[in-house]
Amino acid sequence: MVEVFLLTTDPTSDKVGKITAWLSTLQVSFPHQLHLIDLRQQPFFKKHGEETLIIRVDEKQVVNPEDFERISLALGEAHKNANSPDYRPATSKDRLGLRERFSLWFSRHYLALINIILALYVFLPILAPVMMRLGQVEPAKRIYQLYRPLCHQLAYRSFFLFGEQAYYPQDVPTGSDRLSYSQISGNPSDDMQLASAFIGNESAGYKIALCQRDIAIYGSLLLFGLVFVFARKKYQPLPWWLWILLAIGPMGLDGVWQLVSQMQLSFLSWLPVHESTPFLRVLTGATFGWFTAWFGFPTVEESVRDERLRLEAKAAIERQTR
Repeated sequence: MVEVFLLTTDPTSDKVGKITAWLSTLQVSFPHQLHLIDLRQQPFFKKHGEETLIIRVDEKQVVNPEDFERISLALGEAHKNANSPDYRPATSKDRLGLRERFSLWFSRHYLALINIILALYVFLPILAPVMMRLGQVEPAKRIYQLYRPLCHQLAYRSFFLFGEQAYYPQDVPTGSDRLSYSQISGNPSDDMQLASAFIGNESAGYKIALCQRDIAIYGSLLLFGLVFVFARKKYQPLPWWLWILLAIGPMGLDGVWQLVSQMQLSFLSWLPVHESTPFLRVLTGATFGWFTAWFGFPTVEESVRDERLRLEAKAAIERQTR
């Protein structure tokens, strides 16, 4: 017997009555067993807000449940399949498989997983100087080593904790009372290897294991992720061209100019040497992270939404037809 499942958050609505009447007229041509599944007790559909109406004919979901022709075609196809040797009874096909269960779990928790990973990624670099301050030198050094392949960790482009200043630039203006990187480290400012290896000391403080721009990027990614938890319905994916303009543009201008101008290429001798400032690094990093998250999080949400709706409907059927 072909199984038809009518899933709804409003079993008494006019739409449900109309579809039930249609299915009744199709009983003669396509005999079937109708199951009305009330979705009001399912947490996902409670939060969904909008009225939900789903029709599943055997294993297939009808694309437009308010289209009589589509329902009729789905029933006709199901009856053809019912006569094939590969036809499976409802008890086996209406249960979630292992892969579907994982997909459903992931679609429910993907946002929390991403936020936890981002939080750990941002928290550990900040933990490194804290551990140095507390005398836990070896665990702190392991964090610095862990992040070294992921970030240049140049001391003059990083923030410091527990020291005289929050940052120590390569150069300071003549007569300034601010300390430079060379003054607190004793290293030449143009040796990038030493600048990357320099962690700090008791008077200067200890650097965060991610540079200023990276800490701003991942911090703003995390901030958007936390905001998105509570306001995901308000955010549509940012258009790709706007993402390039708002995210790539400012950071590319600041970062690429800094990189290229310091390579001392003869054909770019006209380009002024540019060393970015902590303010610009944080600003461009934060805008890159925020608008990248605005582009990415809603896109992922849209990609999992339809599949989650299908799997949540199937899970509802499984729970109510055991």
